[in-house]
Amino acid sequence: EVLDWVPLPPQNDNAVELLEAARKGLRCIEWSNITRELMRESTSVPDPEGDITTLYSLSRPVAAGEKIDFFMSHSWHDDAEAKWLKLEELAESFHRKRNRFPTFWLDKVCIDQSFIGDG
Repeated sequence: EVLDWVPLPPQNDNAVELLEAARKGLRCIEWSNITRELMRESTSVPDPEGDITTLYSLSRPVAAGEKIDFFMSHSWHDDAEAKWLKLEELAESFHRKRNRFPTFWLDKVCIDQSFIGDG
């Protein structure tokens, strides 16, 4: 079996530089971009016109001073329907309390899967 080699980042970066790089690369997904299909599918989802969109394009950079509301990791083994119903409930509750819908960090859309070694 052949293993892929993934280079480590340079070891001479100090903590401040690493945090700044992480902050610049931080992304989130708006609640309006999270769909039932997104929670079911693995690599891509069709848009309303039927075109395939990469998952990474569903996310956006986090604005300066903005804080992501929820972090979650996608699991292929979870019940997608049950997860979707709980997420809807969470988003609606959040909206009632804060008068806006939440943002999420969702690994499968906020990490560019074509550069997974960089994360």
